[in-house]
Amino acid sequence: MNKDMAKRLKTAARFQRQAVLALLPEGMEGHLDVIEKEIRSMLAEALAHTVCEGFENAGSGGAGKETADAKVKKVSID
Repeated sequence: MNKDMAKRLKTAARFQRQAVLALLPEGMEGHLDVIEKEIRSMLAEALAHTVCEGFENAGSGGAGKETADAKVKKVSID
């Protein structure tokens, strides 16, 4: 992806966030921030898991192991 397209996507995301905030009642910005943080965290975990799984599969000839080590993290909204 070229730099111009990345910049345009970032601008579009900013406008999208402003549009969602305009639809929500006042005082909900904090909730949206928490949701955004959790989605970013989930995406980072999924990406890290995928990368690690790729390395395991590459090292073992494609016979990767699956783990049922999923945990749920409680989130509090102040």
